[in-house]
Amino acid sequence: MAAMRSTDLPNDTRHQNTASLDLELNVREGEIPEDCEGHAFWLVPTPQQGAVPWFNGYAQLYRLDFQNGGIHLKSEQFRTPSVICDLKINEQPWWSNLTNWHKLLFGRLYKFRNLGGLARLSPRLGVQNQCNTALQAFKDPENNSWRMFATVDSGRPFEFDLTTLKPVTPVGDRDQWEPLEINGIPELGDIKIPWIFPMHMSGAHTAYDENTGEVFIINCLFEIPLSLGAIKPDTYIHIWDGQGSFKTTQIIDEGTNKPVEIKQSTHQIAITKNYVVIIDTAFRIEFLRMLFPDVQAQAQSAYNQIWLVPRADLNGGQAIAKHIQIPRECVHFYTDYEDGDGENLTLHTVLASGHDVSEWLQQWDKRWPTWLEPVTSDFFGSPPGVYDEQGFGKYEINANTGELKSEKHCLFDKFWGVALPTYQGIQGASLSQLQNIWVNYGGYISEITPRRLVELYANHPFRKVPVDDLPQWKESGILRWSPVDMEVKDSWAIERGSVVNTPIYVPKQGQTDELEGYIVAMVTTPSGSEFWIWQAGNLAHGPITKLHHEEVKFAFALHTAWVPSIAPRDASYKVDLRQDMDINNPHYFLPDWIKEIFENDIYPEFDD
Repeated sequence: MAAMRSTDLPNDTRHQNTASLDLELNVREGEIPEDCEGHAFWLVPTPQQGAVPWFNGYAQLYRLDFQNGGIHLKSEQFRTPSVICDLKINEQPWWSNLTNWHKLLFGRLYKFRNLGGLARLSPRLGVQNQCNTALQAFKDPENNSWRMFATVDSGRPFEFDLTTLKPVTPVGDRDQWEPLEINGIPELGDIKIPWIFPMHMSGAHTAYDENTGEVFIINCLFEIPLSLGAIKPDTYIHIWDGQGSFKTTQIIDEGTNKPVEIKQSTHQIAITKNYVVIIDTAFRIEFLRMLFPDVQAQAQSAYNQIWLVPRADLNGGQAIAKHIQIPRECVHFYTDYEDGDGENLTLHTVLASGHDVSEWLQQWDKRWPTWLEPVTSDFFGSPPGVYDEQGFGKYEINANTGELKSEKHCLFDKFWGVALPTYQGIQGASLSQLQNIWVNYGGYISEITPRRLVELYANHPFRKVPVDDLPQWKESGILRWSPVDMEVKDSWAIERGSVVNTPIYVPKQGQTDELEGYIVAMVTTPSGSEFWIWQAGNLAHGPITKLHHEEVKFAFALHTAWVPSIAPRDASYKVDLRQDMDINNPHYFLPDWIKEIFENDIYPEFDD
């Protein structure tokens, strides 16, 4: 098979302009619709050098304002306390070590390093919370204005000001979160890791109930192979009203009478009117590979382990969850809000079989189907190409009894690499009944499809295309999926060498049908980074507007959000960071030069 030219790949996706931007986008083609409504947000990790996973990077937050027939862009680097600490440690001049004996002897223990995966860690300070994955909008209970926080799977969310894009406060005091620590060693008791930046395992996709104003957040403790049972698996649901403390409930598996045990991740949770849906998602967090990068990757489970938690029981204390198993793994999923009093819970899944998004391209990877040809170095650290068809699934469940009433799935022969969906309204909220889902698809690119992962999933129980029949190329683009009819209603493919990144649904002012709205997406082209706009009900027509600016340069985008209006944040809720991260707490025993970073650079960023 002839090698594919690198010019056929979207080669410009690992670089990002991390400067503060505040500018008007220019029209390259078409006209800007004058009736777009609201404000759209994107969260984009900044890839590091080498083969570090692209998802392991500082976040860059973008906002588009649709106003007066123009489109304004604002962008800021999203700097949480641990990110600021990392940056300031790296700015320390080398000669400062010569005048500080503690820093000279132990300074390296405080530097953040990339481990063998998605973590960046300091041996003495803890795990970096980059908040680089997803966004959750919600209404302020005091004045009904919109607020928003950024998330990651391994840390507390951070709320930010919608106008400045600057982080303001973590969501939840440190004491309200269960950190990943060793607990319950006989005769020794709990062992508290002396990290000022502990790891809090959560889910990047929280859930929001627009009817009650409640935000639902998951907090898990995972079993780690090296802990030899010293870390006891546990799962909690936090309910937050945007004002006060969490209402926290421990989730118990009805079958085992023990806390729900997550083995892979809880990348997303969802709600219905009467239930919270937890899935052990196909984004395996391999703690062993964080310490030993050469350990062979483990395959994702081909089955979804699901727990259905009655919302009426989330009153603190414990809640009993029914456990069911359904086939065909997923990372992202959605629910209809109406559930027929639990008798007809509808679950929509983005089928992930044939794509392991917890992996990344490494220096030693060989391109499938060759034995010796390396993957292109421009894409070291990138999410790998897919190695089978994807699509959507739909499951009808009696949540009261745990009965799986029906299941349907549809795999796409034409649309490979189904990626990051959007739908009308507030992302993370459940619509009464999902009518349309818009999603980008990355296609199939053999040049970034590694042999080791094709072989790892060669005997996947739901494999559609035998590995020897994998194509050389499948187009990239965007499509509209109907969960009601279980079919693709509309699609459009981009020219080879470009890729459609994460889309967001933007409504039309005064619309009466969601197909009257717009889809806006980041698009990477050979000429640079652009924002394109489609009519939501007519993707096949192609983009109606293409926007650019010479200063705008974004990397591989993750998730998005939209709100109808923004205003400066005036909410009373705020965690006191000086107490939450008390540098004088003897538990942390921090040296003076680290305390100075907090006093001079971190605390002032979050003081009133």
